[in-house]
Amino acid sequence: MMNRDNTRLLLSEYGRNVQRMVQYLKSIPDRELRNRQAEVVVAVMGNVNPAQKDSEKFQHMLWDHLFMIADFDLDVDAPFPRPTPAMFAPAPHRVPYTQRYIAQKQYGGNVYRMLKKLAEVRDDSQPELGTLDARDAAAANVAKYMRQKSYEYNREYPSNEVVIGDIRDMSDGVIQLQGDTLDGSRVDTGVVKKMSGSGRGSQQGKKPQHTGKIRK
Repeated sequence: MMNRDNTRLLLSEYGRNVQRMVQYLKSIPDRELRNRQAEVVVAVMGNVNPAQKDSEKFQHMLWDHLFMIADFDLDVDAPFPRPTPAMFAPAPHRVPYTQRYIAQKQYGGNVYRMLKKLAEVRDDSQPELGTLDARDAAAANVAKYMRQKSYEYNREYPSNEVVIGDIRDMSDGVIQLQGDTLDGSRVDTGVVKKMSGSGRGSQQGKKPQHTGKIRK
């Protein structure tokens, strides 16, 4: 008989003969005899790892595997709690989706969270949260960072009005920066070009310059 004519091996490490022995166990009508034969089958299964045969943990695993091979349809008295299919295929716990929609995704989620945290400072009555001056100074630094992130994303600099407007929107109108906050700010694009490889590409894309000499 070829393997394709046999039933599928439920636990291949024990082989097909053990699976046939378990199927025979299910057909034994006498419960006492069936219990004794189940112990024999478990002993045979233990030959896959003889060094662990006397280990209680290993014996527990063997009895669990016995019921698995029997498709959990075997009525014998096991020395350990009888397993159930749900124990080996538990329903996965739902993983919360941590991301959320960000209208200005060029800035990233960290900028959104920073501005939300800064927006908690609405006056100077809670010094533990910070002062308004400190909040606006931190928001100004965030604004400069936003200019750099926008350049990385769009390859162009946003105007001061755009960045300040985005800060106002993401802070729910709490943070109102002045229009000259970003005046004189400079974005170091050297790091951006180095990370993106655009500097190397620009060198490769350059045309050779003529020196003005004419070859004869």
